[in-house]
Amino acid sequence: MLCFVGRVHRPAGSRPARVTGQGMPNQKTRRFLASASACVAVLTLLVGCGAAAPDRPRPEMEPARSVPLTDADRAVTSRAEALLVQTCMKRKGHRYWVAAPLDEDETRSFGYVMDDVAWAQAHGYGSRVKQKVLKAKKNDRNLSYRADLSTRAARTYVADLAGGPGSEIMTVRLPAGGQIRLATGGCEGEAVRKLYGDQEKWFRADRIATNLTPLYVPDLVADQRFKTAQSRWAACMRAAGHPYRTPADIRSALPEVTSGRSAAQAYRTEVRLAVAEATCARRTGFGDTLRALEEEHSAPVRERYRAEITERDRLERAALRRADQILNH
Repeated sequence: MLCFVGRVHRPAGSRPARVTGQGMPNQKTRRFLASASACVAVLTLLVGCGAAAPDRPRPEMEPARSVPLTDADRAVTSRAEALLVQTCMKRKGHRYWVAAPLDEDETRSFGYVMDDVAWAQAHGYGSRVKQKVLKAKKNDRNLSYRADLSTRAARTYVADLAGGPGSEIMTVRLPAGGQIRLATGGCEGEAVRKLYGDQEKWFRADRIATNLTPLYVPDLVADQRFKTAQSRWAACMRAAGHPYRTPADIRSALPEVTSGRSAAQAYRTEVRLAVAEATCARRTGFGDTLRALEEEHSAPVRERYRAEITERDRLERAALRRADQILNH
């Protein structure tokens, strides 16, 4: 699985939330979690394309209006947040550039097994999409601007952007153990408060609601229905000439399989494996089975954290309304 865009815009120079603590999952679960979300810090289990967020409350649990944002909605919110940061930084005497938004393909996310054959045919596992995103980050004008500043000016720039040493630190304990800490100052903090209102409520609800996966993944991977579905998928892959036991094994083997080949040859190999994985996932129903099991095993966890999920959805929806006003002003 490859995804390239987090849910929250993080401007250049900002400091990501810091994760600390114990309660790490065992090796088998870690492999499952890593495959389910290889490029984001938050562990999610989005199986398939365009699927609802895994921690979304079921209709019978919440009112119909308690619905998490789509990826397209979050792109709107992220852009508005970036514009708020830009306005704040300019007010403080800095230049600040807002990155061009990514297109739909660049914001697609996949879960433990890819089962979108069309996307696999067009992008493989998304290596070229990832390269494009990394290139954009490398060429971020904010980084070059800060690099040209004097040491003192650069220190002021970072403090104005993300908060200085005296900034308040928020801490959220995660459901599976450990904690996340985040500085609340600077233009980034100001932008979040303007969009979400109460920064502490938003930070707590969002981090809890989006970190529930480790609570139910151990039961999911131990479920015989999961093992049977994966075995059927593996048999399909062997018949197609690709002897991989799990989708995670493909991801692990890909660098070695493509080593020493030209970029074009490596990409053809990537596409061929991705198409085979997706075709077998569709043919054997592995993707559908995994989605059903995820819904079943996550339901008790989502019920336990119903209040946090509802609060996250409410704050996101309000932020989207404010974002629309900012972008259409």
